[in-house]
Amino acid sequence: MNKTNGIDDNNVVDLDAFRKEKYTLNICVGGYYANLEMGVYLHVVGVTSPMHTKDAEQHFIVEDHFGNLVTFRIDDPPPDFVVSNMEEFASAAMGIPDPDDPQVS
Repeated sequence: MNKTNGIDDNNVVDLDAFRKEKYTLNICVGGYYANLEMGVYLHVVGVTSPMHTKDAEQHFIVEDHFGNLVTFRIDDPPPDFVVSNMEEFASAAMGIPDPDDPQVS
């Protein structure tokens, strides 16, 4: 993002780029992420080599809690995901209910 403070008479800040940078999730290999509204949990298992993908792009290889493998570009993370942990991913994968959820009797 290019923000300037008035140098060269350019006082314009690109707010869309600023918002995108602010809300972009910094994803790393080995990390766990969740979209709580959709109930989807992801685990990043690796990164592809640039020569094996379209247009020599690198992609993250991720596994969801159903066991599906998918990829997405490293500069385009999925929207609305937040950092999670291994326990939440494992409980979602194994179908263990959250103890705070109401139980049916």
